[in-house]
Amino acid sequence: MPTASSLLSAPIDLKVDAESPLDLDYPELAEGSTLCIGLSFDWRHQTPLHSFALKNTLQDEHARAARFPRHEDSLRNLLGRTMLRKMAVHYGGMDPAQIIRSNTWGKPELPGCTVGCNVTHAGNQVWVAVSRFQRVGIDVEQANAPQEYHDIAAGFHPDEIAALRRMPDGKVATVRCWSRKEAVSKATGMGVSLPLRAYAVDCDARAQGWLRLAPPRSVREDWTTVDLPVGKDYVGALAVEGRCDRITVLRLKAS
Repeated sequence: MPTASSLLSAPIDLKVDAESPLDLDYPELAEGSTLCIGLSFDWRHQTPLHSFALKNTLQDEHARAARFPRHEDSLRNLLGRTMLRKMAVHYGGMDPAQIIRSNTWGKPELPGCTVGCNVTHAGNQVWVAVSRFQRVGIDVEQANAPQEYHDIAAGFHPDEIAALRRMPDGKVATVRCWSRKEAVSKATGMGVSLPLRAYAVDCDARAQGWLRLAPPRSVREDWTTVDLPVGKDYVGALAVEGRCDRITVLRLKAS
């Protein structure tokens, strides 16, 4: 099995134009590999970003984003759908005119797409994961999370609850644990409907291999789980049901 240093490549940082942040040369997605692309932006550039997202999404996605009461949430949602659509078309061969619906638990379904894709957003960051394995989940959270995260932690697996009580920085550790669990649950396609006690992750700061107890009815035992270099004040996690040979991280900064 690849070591931590060989599995997760050094992040590739690119500055992009807020008017066309995804117009770039995408790296190859080799067999057995996963690519994570993160877009960070300044809220001063929300107008060109919003315009770009509208041009690259469909009417039903516009209507979905418009239902968010806060403009910030609407923009993140629309940018996330744009990145998800771009990856499904570029790497998975999905028809760009294909409507993307969600399954019973809210995970987007990508008809005709031959790769696994997942999306997440928090603060001023939007991330997408695309993998040669179908079951992939990605999650990014702001490290300074509100109290409700810690209320949710009461429902974690007993091993996680015990571990968090021993952590010197329980607040950050709780968000790190939550992000890892979210990535795993999203990979299964069940999201928050998967009981938090039904699977377990390590809560310490190790960067990979932190899945302790796989979710029920996992198809494979050889999960790949790593933390992502998402930058200061954020935590991020990737979970893939399958053994990845390589994980590439591309960080885009819109200006």
